[in-house]
Amino acid sequence: MNEFAMRQNDAGEWIQEVPVDGYRVESEDDIARKREYAQRADAASRNTKHYVTSYHGGVRNLTSMLSLNELGAVMKLLPYMRLDKGGDLYYEGKRMGSAEIAKAIGKAARWTVTLLGTLTKCGVLTETKEGRRKVYAVDSEYHSIGRALKQGESFTKVYQTKTRSDVKNLTVQAAGLLYCMIPYVHYEMLYLCTNPDERDVSTLDHITQASLARIIGIDEQTARRGLRELSKNGFVMRSEAFGAVVIRMNPDVMYRKKFDDDEYTEGVRFEFAQNKRAAEAAFDGDDEDLPF
Repeated sequence: MNEFAMRQNDAGEWIQEVPVDGYRVESEDDIARKREYAQRADAASRNTKHYVTSYHGGVRNLTSMLSLNELGAVMKLLPYMRLDKGGDLYYEGKRMGSAEIAKAIGKAARWTVTLLGTLTKCGVLTETKEGRRKVYAVDSEYHSIGRALKQGESFTKVYQTKTRSDVKNLTVQAAGLLYCMIPYVHYEMLYLCTNPDERDVSTLDHITQASLARIIGIDEQTARRGLRELSKNGFVMRSEAFGAVVIRMNPDVMYRKKFDDDEYTEGVRFEFAQNKRAAEAAFDGDDEDLPF
């Protein structure tokens, strides 16, 4: 039977240790501190390397100027911003011109050329020459990569990992609807609301499925169709009670706080994960096919 050895740690506290190579005794507080440090380090790593800072003022301006399809194209381009290249867009290691952008957004070359003219004119994209090619970057007035450059302005972090892998599967209209949601994500509770900076959560003014079209400025059928697609692909979650459907953002898609590992956020992640498991196990159709 192994004996415990007593010694003082750096703080002057007496602790017990097992004098066997490969084993030691630690207090619950020490274990908890190490676990919290590891979680914070992991969150800090995710939060500095893999998100695009999206400024609410710039996004609101764009949503008033551009069509839903054009906004969807912008949303589909955000994952192609490189951390070490500012706002430059890269596709498979190469600066993006019109051909690469057409592939990324899933549109024809002619439509893409017209789109690029519109996006450069409104200022969200900048255009430069690389040899004989025109290449593009996202203007930091609207989005910056990895950290906030515009101090004092509200912003939402759009994670590149989830959007790069999944947003390409969305229609451009659904991607546009997702882009419109950026300035409406509550900083803590993740619900879509018209007062997303409100600290008193009992006074949240929820954006419901019924009010979404009116607030964003699109027709109801387009809003319903886009929301259904976003929900089906795990970008948002719709929750229904008392005759209203509220909308909550997936924290691996958009997030606003410094760290994303708190208990509430982990609980929301768990809900999304459980919904995904249930959907994969029980149903392989569209919710329009449901009898209710």
